[in-house]
Amino acid sequence: MMYALLRALMRTLTRVYLVGLFKVVGVENVPRTGPLIICPNHSATLDPPMVPAFVPRSDTWSMAKSEYFRKPHVRFWFYAYHAFPVVRHSADRAALRRSFDLVKAGHALIMYPEGTRIESGVLAKPEPGAGFIAQKAGCPVLPVGLTGTRECLPKGAHWPRRTRVTITFGKPFVVLQKRADGTRVSHEDASDAIMVAIAELLPPEQRGVFGGLESHRKRLAGVTRPA
Repeated sequence: MMYALLRALMRTLTRVYLVGLFKVVGVENVPRTGPLIICPNHSATLDPPMVPAFVPRSDTWSMAKSEYFRKPHVRFWFYAYHAFPVVRHSADRAALRRSFDLVKAGHALIMYPEGTRIESGVLAKPEPGAGFIAQKAGCPVLPVGLTGTRECLPKGAHWPRRTRVTITFGKPFVVLQKRADGTRVSHEDASDAIMVAIAELLPPEQRGVFGGLESHRKRLAGVTRPA
């Protein structure tokens, strides 16, 4: 109940405050049921509350850095918004178990492949954990491209700015464990393939290390298949 209220509040605030400037693209690409891993880019503190609010299903759960859960009054709101802690840049076994339990139960898991907010606003190399989870789960991965969120709520800002913000949902795909020739797909390549799918949803100036899309597509051929 609390989760539904918080999502509705976030949607209302976003649409009212950014009226005429906010756009959601590709909602039809989001599977409404079944296990799903949702992978957006991350360049602003606005991203984690915004993404689940506009995913058209009510069973989304988000990984969030463990630092947020240290203070009881903050922890309450994160749990209420279906977030659970993960120790970043580590093999957090508890977070991994929770992730696999959620997708096994048919829920949607939101995770940010880069593992942290990228303050430059452009794509950076991802953590291998995203690829590992996607390969192990074997369920569809949904790439999400976020534009304008960094400009809307810059680091240190206490109030959002009125600027154009877009959420683009790409087409789901499955990350494979082996290519057609039998060679194993590394977790690093699996994560890179997810990032390439995200990069395709972003303008060129926001693609960062994944700017040369054609070369990345060639290098990662056979790593994914359509869901």
